[in-house]
Amino acid sequence: MGANAEAGAMTAVPDSSAPAARKMPWSRLLADKSVRAGLGLAAFFAFWQAVTGLGLVDGFLLPSPFAVAQALWEMAVDGSLWIHLAASLQRVAVGFLLACVVGLALGLVCGWWRSVSDFVRPVVEALRPIPPLAWIPITILWFGLGDAASYFLVFLGAVFPAFVATYTAVRGLDRNQMNAALCLGAKPWQLFWDVLIPASLPIILPGLRIALGVGWMCVVTAELIAAQTGLGYLIQQSRMLFQINNVVAGMVTIGLVGFAMSAILERIERRVNAWAPSERN
Repeated sequence: MGANAEAGAMTAVPDSSAPAARKMPWSRLLADKSVRAGLGLAAFFAFWQAVTGLGLVDGFLLPSPFAVAQALWEMAVDGSLWIHLAASLQRVAVGFLLACVVGLALGLVCGWWRSVSDFVRPVVEALRPIPPLAWIPITILWFGLGDAASYFLVFLGAVFPAFVATYTAVRGLDRNQMNAALCLGAKPWQLFWDVLIPASLPIILPGLRIALGVGWMCVVTAELIAAQTGLGYLIQQSRMLFQINNVVAGMVTIGLVGFAMSAILERIERRVNAWAPSERN
């Protein structure tokens, strides 16, 4: 009897743990950040489809995801989508790179030398609250209608987040690290490249991602008014022709491309800052 009871208890254990074992793959799957992001996007589009499909919102005012996907496909096939997307990408890339060069250099200089900061920061803080939209009239006078105006507006939108992030990173640097490097005989250029830059990157790189997002907002604003190509121009022309499907398709394209570029920068940030405690956690 005792042996039979013991055998029954041993056979009962696998039965009770079987449901938990079957649930483990799902828990491991949901632990993946990419899977959770995909599920979040799928839930958003499902909600969007439900709202339009049930008639809660007029389909003319807000086309369904399927109608937007069809508009994207048609523009992709006739090539207009790629022309406008390439123009916007070029403007964002040029303006953002210029903003990175100026913002990073100015932030490093002002963060390292307090005397320079006392001259420069008041000017920066006075210009920073002015929205790029307010610069459009004078930008058109300076550069006319074309790519140069868009480059300038993207630069204006992105340079201030890059400067603020860099300045904050340098000013917040632990001086003990600098003193330790000096005690070990570090030369000035080693102090800059081996201590200052690596210690500042965990703050600078997120600031650059913010600057990229602001750059996208600025390029669309510029293309709505001061350009003949680009996704902003596509949205404006489609609005005037009451092609609401194309309007939303242009907005979706901006969102997806901006999301992809931000994800690339975030991946680079994680690889560069792998040593940081925030990344290890």
